[in-house]
Amino acid sequence: PVGRTAPARSVAEPARRIGDVDLTASEHRPTGVEEFDRVLGGGMVPGGVVLVAGDPGIGKSTMLLDVAARVADAGGPVLYVSGEESAAQVRMRAERIGAVADELYLASETDLASVLAHVEEVSPALLVVDSVQTIASQEVEGAAGNVSQVREVAASVIREAKQRGIATVLVGHVTKEGAIAGPRVLEHLVDVVVTFEGERHSRLRLIRAVKNRFGPTDEVGCFDLDESGITGLPDPSGLFVSRHTTPVPGTCLTVTLEGRRPLVAEVQALAVPTQAPSPRRTT
Repeated sequence: PVGRTAPARSVAEPARRIGDVDLTASEHRPTGVEEFDRVLGGGMVPGGVVLVAGDPGIGKSTMLLDVAARVADAGGPVLYVSGEESAAQVRMRAERIGAVADELYLASETDLASVLAHVEEVSPALLVVDSVQTIASQEVEGAAGNVSQVREVAASVIREAKQRGIATVLVGHVTKEGAIAGPRVLEHLVDVVVTFEGERHSRLRLIRAVKNRFGPTDEVGCFDLDESGITGLPDPSGLFVSRHTTPVPGTCLTVTLEGRRPLVAEVQALAVPTQAPSPRRTT
């Protein structure tokens, strides 16, 4: 039988007046990937936890490995925990995209206790867990990825990040409908929820913040995915405009504002005859 929680006899840190709380502990620190920093609101926050979700093969691991290498080059150890790939596989990708850094540590683990032990040993400034659905705790029944395991793993990693002031990125799987897999409490626990979007046969990748406790949620980051990795696009307007020397019926150009970035986009309309009593309109 489990007893009820008793009140603590002493607290580790007493409550303080809100005016006495230090603001510098929650300042953004740039990662070096400008488009990612744009969506985050300026960079990673020590102790902040970011959940990155997206379809398989869309480039989440590639981008985060680039982020990890840049933070490691800027100073401070970085721990990249991969539960889906071996350390050798991650090293191969790092060689291909130029993300090999002296202060970047790799660990291929699927056990939560071992992950926390690596955090204790390395004391990283940035922790990347790829992915939260592949890590399991021996204290919880069930296979990795079920609701209880994801809740326990996320809660343990977030607690460690808050106590040590470690900026943390969790990679999350998505369902067939595109929603983030696992319990909804996962999105409530983290500070930032970022979605990775893009067509499978297109090189363009978009990053949006669904939730952000440290910045705006209307910014969009644009990336180009190629054989050398994933690179930011400061001005992606040309990707949303077709090139025509003469005007084409059914098309018009407009300037739309996404966050603080103006984008030139082209709207195309196509009308075809139909025998249906109520014509169907799709976008």
